Amino acid sequence: MRQAYIKELFEIIPELMKSMHQRSFAVMDKLNLYPGQPQLLARIKEMEGVTQKELACKHFVKPATITGMLMKLEEKHLVYREPDKEDKRIMRVYLTEEGKELADRSKKIMNELTIRLFDGFTEEELHQYITLTKKIIKNVQE
Repeated sequence: MRQAYIKELFEIIPELMKSMHQRSFAVMDKLNLYPGQPQLLARIKEMEGVTQKELACKHFVKPATITGMLMKLEEKHLVYREPDKEDKRIMRVYLTEEGKELADRSKKIMNELTIRLFDGFTEEELHQYITLTKKIIKNVQE
């Protein structure tokens, strides 16, 4: 019986991820953003002056990946980088005014998508989902 559940999980988890990716891509495409960029803009807004290294850690990617993402956002005039005042080797990242507006808009859209994702769930089901997801994360990390 347990094996049947595991088999089903192997099938539905990728389907869920694909559906979420497609939906968010379609919505964010209207804002001329790509997957990962809305979360990156939101993080920079929360942590104005964050370092590239901190962004890489928070997004679980390599620093080179963050550098590439930031270059694309700079081309769109959404972010800018400045050397740290005390240590010129460290680059700090800031949002432009346009970047702040887009961060707010994309955050609102992502919140709406998340609400829609859990539409019809009871409060107890949401609590169970969070508890089970944390347990899965712990299992994977151990």
